[in-house]
Amino acid sequence: MEIAKLYLQNFRNYKNEKIQFSSGINVLQGQNGQGKTNILEAIYYLLTGKSYRVRKEQELIFWGENAFHIFGDFLAYERRLSLESHYLDKRKIVKINHVPCKKLSDFVGTINVVFFSPDDLIMVKGGPAERRRFLDLHITQLNSRHVHLLNDYNKVLHQKAALLKSSIQTSKVSNIEIWNEQLLDLGSKIIRNRWRFTQIIAKKSKEIYYQLSSGEEELSINYLALGHQDVEEALHEFPILLEEKMKQEIERQMILVGPHRDDLNFQLNGKSARIYASQGQQRSIVLSLKLAELEVIYQEKGEYPLLLLDDVLSELDIFRREYLLEFIQPIRQALITMTSAEKPSTEIASLFQVDKGHIGRIN
Repeated sequence: MEIAKLYLQNFRNYKNEKIQFSSGINVLQGQNGQGKTNILEAIYYLLTGKSYRVRKEQELIFWGENAFHIFGDFLAYERRLSLESHYLDKRKIVKINHVPCKKLSDFVGTINVVFFSPDDLIMVKGGPAERRRFLDLHITQLNSRHVHLLNDYNKVLHQKAALLKSSIQTSKVSNIEIWNEQLLDLGSKIIRNRWRFTQIIAKKSKEIYYQLSSGEEELSINYLALGHQDVEEALHEFPILLEEKMKQEIERQMILVGPHRDDLNFQLNGKSARIYASQGQQRSIVLSLKLAELEVIYQEKGEYPLLLLDDVLSELDIFRREYLLEFIQPIRQALITMTSAEKPSTEIASLFQVDKGHIGRIN
């Protein structure tokens, strides 16, 4: 999968910009604050419907404007695809080959993408929400129905939370039971999806990390559903916990049970990576995860995803940098941002200079 052309209108610091990329490795070079990362963010947003940097689309609009547009021409499975994303008046419109999509789930996964930046260390050292977000974003690329599950589950969560905070006590228990039935149904499916994906990504990540550590360390990744590593045990306990925690939920006016509280557990040689791993080890964990994602998508889809690397080479030591560059040689296309003129030790298809919201091709 690759992107051939990108057109940005009123996105971040780009007023009107057209970029034509090449197959292979494309390097975007420039000083900090010039807009290199914004280009990768635009592509990621176009393909996933989400920014990995901000929660509100309003923050993505060029200063003084009220809308942004992103257009991209892509190649996948020997087909050309035109994707569009428009944001205006708090409404998002997405199109495939100029035909509007009724739902975002019809759009997500059309072109697969893996994004890697130094900020991804938060997956290891941050809170559970970051790790759940990682799981869900990449499951949706492989299984668009997961988007529906998440949306429906979050709607039920919102309704149950509103009921718990309401002052109306009459029939509150029976109404909570109704919402719990829906949480159980939707939540169980989410748990199974996350567990299956974790099993796949964990095996590949373990192999890659073993090589990165020269066979000295072992990475293990487990999905903790309702506090359990065993998915069947978790699903068995789910309805029991919903019943047992009901009184406490009413008293505290908050939802205490469900996959919205689940986590991923990273361990190195049996110890918590979040607590005991060094920064270098945490970086190797994230690198292993991202490279494993490439392989998982390739195995599932038969074609490598588009790879976006945001200033990661400067964050890696020589061994890991060379490992990364060698690993990605088979993929169809990668876009790499760099702050200096130093080129990676591999063949570059195209080199671009980014300066104050404008991009020009050097070779």
